Order: sequence, then C-alpha cells, then structure tokens
Amino acid sequence: MKFRTAIAALLLISAFTAPAAAAPLYHLAREVQLAGPVRWDYLRLDAATHRLFISHGPVVTVLDARSLKVVGALNVGSGSHGIAIDPVSGTIYADSGDKAEVIAFNPRTFAPIATIPVVRDADGMQYDPASKRIYVVGGDGQGITGIDPAENKALPTVALGGTPEFFAPDGKGALYIAINDKNEIARFDTATNTITARWPTTGCAAPTGLAVDPVKRLVFTSCRSGVMDVLNADTGAVVAVLPIGKGTDAAAFDPARSRAFSSNGVGSLSVIGDSAAPVLLGTVPTQPGARTLAVDPASGDVYTVTAKVTGMKPPQGPAGRPYFTFAPDSLELLVYAPAG
Repeated sequence: MKFRTAIAALLLISAFTAPAAAAPLYHLAREVQLAGPVRWDYLRLDAATHRLFISHGPVVTVLDARSLKVVGALNVGSGSHGIAIDPVSGTIYADSGDKAEVIAFNPRTFAPIATIPVVRDADGMQYDPASKRIYVVGGDGQGITGIDPAENKALPTVALGGTPEFFAPDGKGALYIAINDKNEIARFDTATNTITARWPTTGCAAPTGLAVDPVKRLVFTSCRSGVMDVLNADTGAVVAVLPIGKGTDAAAFDPARSRAFSSNGVGSLSVIGDSAAPVLLGTVPTQPGARTLAVDPASGDVYTVTAKVTGMKPPQGPAGRPYFTFAPDSLELLVYAPAG
C-alpha cells in the first residue's frame, strides 16, 4: 500500500471513531517553519512568561508564544524529551534520555547552571506545586526521580514497576502516571515518594498521554489503541471510555474551557468536554505525525508539531502507532485556535 493511501485510510478510521462536531471546534490559525532536524517530543507552554518550549533532538527550541518567533534554545546535547519550569525561581529544566540527566537553565540567558543525574531514559517531566519539586520519569529505567530545585539535587529514584510514559499532578500532592506496558495508572504521593494506588485501564492498550482536571477530580489518559479512559482521581473508578484517534503520544487539559485533548499521530486532535460529564465533543483534523501538544490556558490555542511525511509504516497490533519518515528540514509548528 502506498504511504499516501495508508495515511488516508488511517485518517478515515480515526474520523469514524466519533461523530462529527456540529461546528468546527478549532481551526488552523498559524504555521511556523522550524529549522533543524525532524525530531521532536514534548511541548511545554509556560503561561507566566508566554514561552513555548519544543523538545527538538539535541536542543529545546524556545519561542515567544504570542509572536511565535524563536527567542533562544536550550542545549541538551542529545535525547531531549521533557521540559519543566520552577515557578519560584523561573529556572527551566530539560532532560536528556541518552545521558540520564536533567539540565537546569538560567531563564534569562538560557545558559546551563546545573546538571543532575536522574533515572535512566529520562522522558516526561512535571513540576509538582504541592512538594515544589520537579519530577522526571524514565522508560527504560522504569522509575521516577524527584529534584529539589532549591539545591538542584536529586532524590532517590523510586521504582514504578513498569514503563512510564507521561504523568500529571493534581496540585494536592499526587502524581498520576501512565504505566504503558502494564495498562494501568499509578498514583504517586510526593509527600512520601511512594506509590499509593494502581488502577487498571479499561478497554485501553498502552496508556500514554495523561492530563488531570483537579477541580472535578478526573484523570484523562489517552491510549495508543484509540481510546481515552477517564478515571475518578480519588477512587480510580472508570468514569468514561471515549474513542480517539490512533497513535496518541500526549494529552492535555484546558482548565478555562474545561476541555481535555488527545493529539493523535494519525493526524487528528480529539477534544473532550467535561462540563457535565466527559464526552467527546469532536475530532479536529491536524496533520500526520502531530502526536504531541501543549495548550495555552489564556487563549485556548493548541500547539502541535510535525513535518512533511515521505513514508509511513502502519501500526502493528492494537496498541501500535504509525511510524513516519519525514523530509529533511521540514519541521513545523501548527497552532489551532478555538472557533468563534
């Protein structure tokens, strides 16, 4: 099957996982070309500084989220994945999965100020407001490492008993971690640095993206098999199982609009509303390969990254994701704005 035909088939399958929205939810507002290799992972929007951070191979590209102009870069060296910001000092943290370390950067000059050894295969990162620590999970290391930003020192790594993907805090001292290979969500207590619960996902293979609504106490986990599980954050009970696109690699939550999102590698953005009960509001076409995202809580804009596709390997198995090849120097940032 030619890759264009394969992509069209995947998009058609994704489209049929949900009813079409009555009106467009989001529209493509801007496209920005980014220089450098066509490698990327997580995005991070810092609302306090209006900066957008894009994990980009050996560096993290830094843009002004309003003008979308590049304002700097964080030199990670190789294997860039996660980004987190300490709101007290403004210090920026970015990890290197290849080196099993986190690098702290000066928020004004973007110069490195500390290097901190962490869990092997460092990946997703988050700031926890309850403990005022930075946390990083590692896939191959199957663990989580806390960092004290006041001294830039790591706490002992805690074993997670499986391969973590993304995670998110509830603001009250709990981190919810998607354990990809076990099809479960682990609840981690940042006061004691222990796992306090393990909850199986329902109808979901390979939970990957994760976001939390701290007010309604909901955990949203996007699964590569094409569903989103919504769990009660206190009991782990499954509240809803919603269809999304295949190949997700991230989820996010917009507290101002009470919406959760899944960015799907097949080229779609699933939009979930939880104003009354979790429900799929609609599916927004994006572009193949756009599998990670960030949301601006002020404007509601959704940011994602992809590149020009030159080939594709279809998903293998129910939890597989499509793998693409991309044209060199074709990386671009896509900005989707709320309709109306």
